[in-house]
Amino acid sequence: MTDLTTNSWHAGVQAGFGDSRVQELDEVIREITGLRDLTENAETTVVFLAGLRERAQRKLRAMVERETGTWAFIRLRDDEGDTVEYAIDEVTAAAEDDYAAAVAYPETHMRAVGWFLAHAWRFVDLAEDAFTSLGRWRVTSAAVSARAVLEEVGCLLEEAREIAEAWAQVKKTGAGAQRATEVHKVMRPVLNKVDLSTRIAFDTKVQLPQARNVLTYVQKLAKRTRTAEVVTWYDWLSDAAHPAFGARIALATPFLAHKSSAVAVRYMARGPMHIAGADGRKSQDLDNTVAHMAADALALSVRVGASVLWQALAVVDDIGLTTAAATFTQRPYWRDFTPVKGNRPCPCGRGSWRTCGHHWGKPAPEITLP
Repeated sequence: MTDLTTNSWHAGVQAGFGDSRVQELDEVIREITGLRDLTENAETTVVFLAGLRERAQRKLRAMVERETGTWAFIRLRDDEGDTVEYAIDEVTAAAEDDYAAAVAYPETHMRAVGWFLAHAWRFVDLAEDAFTSLGRWRVTSAAVSARAVLEEVGCLLEEAREIAEAWAQVKKTGAGAQRATEVHKVMRPVLNKVDLSTRIAFDTKVQLPQARNVLTYVQKLAKRTRTAEVVTWYDWLSDAAHPAFGARIALATPFLAHKSSAVAVRYMARGPMHIAGADGRKSQDLDNTVAHMAADALALSVRVGASVLWQALAVVDDIGLTTAAATFTQRPYWRDFTPVKGNRPCPCGRGSWRTCGHHWGKPAPEITLP
């Protein structure tokens, strides 16, 4: 396990960044420790339900009659007006009181949990790799990792906002017999979008959502954080990640021009460089553009990413506890909390049950930026 402290900086490397950058990186990188500890050994089950047309419905019904097992079914109208059936197995006795809830809520919560873990694991891994590479003056790999962290956090921020807004919409309406089907109708398209979007052309009958261009995430991250440098960092790190100009200067000084402008010199070395004084002692550290861009991009993206992930987890827990999703399924999964009563500590760990607000009609957690 990586020790994310100043001990991770190899001898002589800190001077290449300057004291202020090193201090900031040491501060922000510790912000992922709690996320890493929380998710390091997490495991979960994610259920995906397919809408069945008439022929598939009959086939499933016949199978259920022949075999043992506990199932719940709901029928809905699709956009074309046809009847589509959704079914889920391994339901509990609670399904007898609300079959729609038994179908809609476990799938919704399990998929939200899976979405969170995928982002948390990716974020922690990439941030740790970038920090470790910077600490070893592996500027090329640091550029690749820091660029990926920017992309990850930009994507995370937009998807977390979409999930939170969709959940807030259905939670505030939340009463009546159609509650579960409304959750299914509103949340499922959003979860499909964040779960299944791709730019790969799969040869399947099912049409998967088209993934956004990653530059959209980067530009929105710059706008939402009011940090125009995000785009500049990303451009430089992209150039260094590819076999282009940025890669050529990843381990080089800036051009040092002769006063005549006739000659320019660039020094290259495997570690940080400085200009030596006349007495042989170091007099000035030389900037490394790519390393500094990677460090600054990592500092901002870790601050934003860690904050958004903790807020996103609050949304995921609110979905599970408001719907009581875990009470409808026999499948164990991560964060499969069940509601309690009164002033008992809430399973989410954020206060008492009474104050945490996991009730229909109450406000849902929001995603805000630090």
